[in-house]
Amino acid sequence: MKGKKLFKKFVTSFNMYFFARALMCCFRYDEDFRKYVGMLPDKFVFRMRVLPDGATMTLVKENGKLTSFTGMVTAGCHDVDVCFKNIEGGFAFVTGKKSFAKCLAQSAFVISGDVSGMMTVSHMFDIVGSYMLTKRVLKKYDRAILSRKAGVHKVRFYTVFGGSLA
Repeated sequence: MKGKKLFKKFVTSFNMYFFARALMCCFRYDEDFRKYVGMLPDKFVFRMRVLPDGATMTLVKENGKLTSFTGMVTAGCHDVDVCFKNIEGGFAFVTGKKSFAKCLAQSAFVISGDVSGMMTVSHMFDIVGSYMLTKRVLKKYDRAILSRKAGVHKVRFYTVFGGSLA
C-alpha cells in the first residue's frame, strides 16, 4: 500500500506542475479564460494543496496578469485556500477523473476564504480540462465539454514544450 501512495503522490505533483502550465497557456491563448481571470479581484491569491505534505499550486492575479507557482508552500494571506483531505482526492482531480465541482460535492477538500472566487477558478479549471483531456476521456468521466476557442494542439504543445510561461 505504501508504494501506491508514493506513486500517487508523484503523479499528483507531476500533473499539478503541468496543470499550472496549462493554466498559463490558456491565459495566453483563450479569450474566454482571460474573461474569467478578469472577474477576479486584483492581487487575488488562490492556493490548492494536498494534505499531508502533498503537492501545492498557487495562482496569483496581479495587474491583470496570472502567474502560477508549484511545489512551494507559500506563507501569507490567501483569498482562497483549498486543501484536499488526502492523496486520493487530489489524485482524482489532477488525473481528470473528477472535476473540481464533483470533488467539492463529495467533500474531497476543505475550503477557506472567498467561495465566489473559488467558483470562478473552478470554471477556469473546467476550461483547462477541456483543452488537456480528450473528448473521450471527458465523456467517460462525465466532465463538461466546453468550446475550445484556441487550438487544442497548440495549447497542449506549449503546455509540454513551451518553456517558461510566467
